[in-house]
Amino acid sequence: MELIYKCPECQKIIDYLEVTSLDEVELGFNILTEREKEDIIKKEADSIYVNVTCDECEKEYEWDELIYRQQLH
Repeated sequence: MELIYKCPECQKIIDYLEVTSLDEVELGFNILTEREKEDIIKKEADSIYVNVTCDECEKEYEWDELIYRQQLH
């Protein structure tokens, strides 16, 4: 099974792992609420997609947020 980390903004594949089972504790998913898991983890056939914003989109968001805040003042 593939565990694929993908940016939900630009759809870029950030990383992927081959896993034999989905161990939530080992992958750190156990700290998420059920709602958070529903929001970021999608299962399709033999693949599990985890939405994680990439560095480029995070920087873009920070710029957009900064510009937005400056426009409010």
